[in-house]
Amino acid sequence: MRFYLFLIVLLIQACRTDTPPKDLTRGFYYWKSSFKLTEADKKTLDACHINKLYMKAFDVDWNFKANAPATKAPVQFVELPPKTITLAPTIFITNQTLKQLAYADIKNLADFMQTQLMKVWSGLYFNEIQIDCDWTISTRQKYFRLLELLKQQNPDKILSATIRLHQIKFAHKTGIPPVDRGMLMFYNMSDWKNPKIKNSIFDLNAASQYTATLSKYPLALDVAFPIFRWAVFYRNNRFMTVVNKLDQATLNRQTFLRKDGNRYYVETDTYAFGMSLRKGDLIRTEEVTYDELLKGSKAISKQISTQKLTFVFYYLDPEITSHYSHEQLCQIFLSFGLPD
Repeated sequence: MRFYLFLIVLLIQACRTDTPPKDLTRGFYYWKSSFKLTEADKKTLDACHINKLYMKAFDVDWNFKANAPATKAPVQFVELPPKTITLAPTIFITNQTLKQLAYADIKNLADFMQTQLMKVWSGLYFNEIQIDCDWTISTRQKYFRLLELLKQQNPDKILSATIRLHQIKFAHKTGIPPVDRGMLMFYNMSDWKNPKIKNSIFDLNAASQYTATLSKYPLALDVAFPIFRWAVFYRNNRFMTVVNKLDQATLNRQTFLRKDGNRYYVETDTYAFGMSLRKGDLIRTEEVTYDELLKGSKAISKQISTQKLTFVFYYLDPEITSHYSHEQLCQIFLSFGLPD
């Protein structure tokens, strides 16, 4: 009898996991050029126990007329952020800027970005700066040098950089950015310009092609999941444009469209959604369901080895968050990092 009890104990211990739950900070991206929380925003932050906001500070793009980098859409604070939430200013820089910039001018760019950040973020505390750039092999050297200089200018701050899935898979080519942490942007998994794609925003089968080496990525990773939605327009199988927040509910009300799943075909020449449409144009809606997000959260949690991390949704906006209940968003947060 004791022998059988001993076997049962061994089996129970074998089934238990020694992996503790992840130490998770909950966050959102705030990606608007003016900061003012709506009542719906405040309720979401409160109900989901949000600790952190990654806020767009400004964009950096190349000004061909001036032949120099320029800032675009700097954030304006209509109201001050809640003191209970940690802020992380995020600077988006186009890869085009890095392509055009001479290596000798990178120091000037770092100084320029630092000056602009101090101006935009005057009087507000922050302990992390995030740089968002989809760098390539050809711009890697310049971008990494820029990051090194920004870190030197902010030695007491955490410097983080966004990481795309292709930069995980091909890290041996794209390199590991010289920052303290990476933010894995777990979305835009397929080529949205391809009309044959079903959903470019979120596709776990497509993502699996990039995540085999994720657990070995030599940088502490935070994670961003998508809750945004959009519609992609094509003409003659060629990409035309993307319209943010345009979803199936809106398209279902249009009498000039023929529906086929998440694909809509224009049946008569018309003007809609701020553009001229022709008969035969294709519109594909893309959104991510709660079940897909929950499944993805559980899957990616097992592959990220970082134990203490931030999990964020992109992005905070009543038109976007209204498609999910507060309970659903909380369940996704809770599902991430829990041991089996």
